Amino acid sequence: MSMEAVGCIGCGRMGGALLSGWAMHARGACVLCGFNRSPGPMADLVAKGIRAMPDAVSLVRECRIVIVAVKPHQVEEVLGSVRDALTADKVVVSVAAGVTLEQLGDAVGGRCAVARCMPNTPALVGQGVFALCLDRVPSQDDRSELVALFGRLGMSLVLPEGRFAAFSALMGAGPAYVFAMMQGLVQAGVTLGFPHAQSRAMVTALFQGASAMAAESSAPLHQMRDDVCSPGGLTIAGVNHLDRCGLTGILVDAVLAADAKGRAMEAPTGR
Repeated sequence: MSMEAVGCIGCGRMGGALLSGWAMHARGACVLCGFNRSPGPMADLVAKGIRAMPDAVSLVRECRIVIVAVKPHQVEEVLGSVRDALTADKVVVSVAAGVTLEQLGDAVGGRCAVARCMPNTPALVGQGVFALCLDRVPSQDDRSELVALFGRLGMSLVLPEGRFAAFSALMGAGPAYVFAMMQGLVQAGVTLGFPHAQSRAMVTALFQGASAMAAESSAPLHQMRDDVCSPGGLTIAGVNHLDRCGLTGILVDAVLAADAKGRAMEAPTGR
């Protein structure tokens, strides 16, 4: 094939988000293929220009970069089933949490390079954050290609494998924390009498605007918060309540709880 072929085995929530994102933001740069055991998720992807492959082996034969987006306990079985189709020029990238490079290398029988990626779901709209561990990708060209490929969907970082649990707890799980905060504000808006759709639209715009301000400014976040608070005003009253409730500590504790779970998943007894 004239263009690089990228395939994804497992086209559920995350695999589908990656393929959909690339279909939107990498159109013309690569050929996209997908295989899912149940055909349901493929219909929407095919409508976006992604080729539905009849089986995983066909996908591996067609694609040089193979994304594995199945559940962690299925990774070794899936890679074992396609091992004979893997050649030295291919790169297998797993997005499964807790599956180590050592496990991936064993699963492919050393036949090709393996890498890990931890994405998050905003990849669907080209605003994802990705951690890549490329310690077992010897080719610098392949490394650069993977960083660029995932960079089309947002921010792409190369991290050592030992930092993956921490990254997953902060960024992989991060959208859930943000959506929880958004839901709380939407609920507050409805309580104040705004229609739900209007409240959601306002809160969504709020997060978009505040994120853009944070990205463009070098000011500390606490200063940006304080700049919104007029002396004796309503904002400081709300911020004081958040401080009394310990919102910052709650968020830190949530990330640390996720990190502890992630480290347990990567330990031999947690697999």
